[in-house]
Amino acid sequence: MKVSVELISIDEEEEAQLKIHAISDNVTKAMQLLTFSDKEPRHLLGKIEEKYYKLNIDDIFYIESVDRKVFAYSRKQAFELSEKLYVLENQLNVFNFVRITKSMLLNVDKIYSFYPKLSGNLEAHLINNEKIMISRRYVSGLKRKLGMGDNE
Repeated sequence: MKVSVELISIDEEEEAQLKIHAISDNVTKAMQLLTFSDKEPRHLLGKIEEKYYKLNIDDIFYIESVDRKVFAYSRKQAFELSEKLYVLENQLNVFNFVRITKSMLLNVDKIYSFYPKLSGNLEAHLINNEKIMISRRYVSGLKRKLGMGDNE
């Protein structure tokens, strides 16, 4: 693929033009990155008891829905979030989060290794030594996010 860059004056509006044969996952991701505003937050607001914390998205290992409550898990703590899981799934897609079960989103940058189980599920070992299960229903989405395709 050919890439060209043209420097423009500060008065002109920046623009990106893609000439493509088809819209692939990589093209979609590139479009999301290009349209992502620096003004959009790179953090979530989490709560422990009655105290609120600003969570850097890169520090979140996974997000899980439990008993109608949503929690974000960092290396050592769990924070309650006010957003719904499906809303977070859309917001965090550009940050390398992917759905791995009906009730969980995973930051793929936190995966150390994973391997298949006899059931068709995967077991992932995270960089904090936690183990989590990836439902076979969501394995193809994880593989796409990792750039592996569906035929692995």
